Amino acid sequence: MITFSRSQLIGMEFLDEETVRIHGTQEDHIYAMEIEMDVRIADGVILAVKGWMKRYTTPVCPQAVDRLQSAVGMSLRAEGWMQAVMRDIGRNGCEHFAEIITECGRCLDPARMARALAAGLKSDPGADLGALAAAWLADHPEAPGTPLAL
Repeated sequence: MITFSRSQLIGMEFLDEETVRIHGTQEDHIYAMEIEMDVRIADGVILAVKGWMKRYTTPVCPQAVDRLQSAVGMSLRAEGWMQAVMRDIGRNGCEHFAEIITECGRCLDPARMARALAAGLKSDPGADLGALAAAWLADHPEAPGTPLAL
């Protein structure tokens, strides 16, 4: 029997009030890759990106690491950002890197909201999480329409 398993893991670290560092990995029995991006929280602009290929199939694969720099300046809030990542990073570099960047971008607002919910619970341990989440969404017009708001 043929089996396949792929794991993706996204982690975030708030460097300060304005910047988040997102670390993403993707690994299966053939490939293993990592991305680290610094993103401006207010507008989702990618400020810096690094990538590593730990396991790959062809000698051409590592050349895609340099292509990651085309993501610098992209906004994870811009209309069509996922398609731009797939075009600029995926087709012209490495689809696996593009998939990692996309998943990292999808996690930006949930991480921001989680940070706000934790702060809300710290100040009021009995607070209603649903009400805190609804208030956060109401205060962040960039979030509605994203997977977070659904």
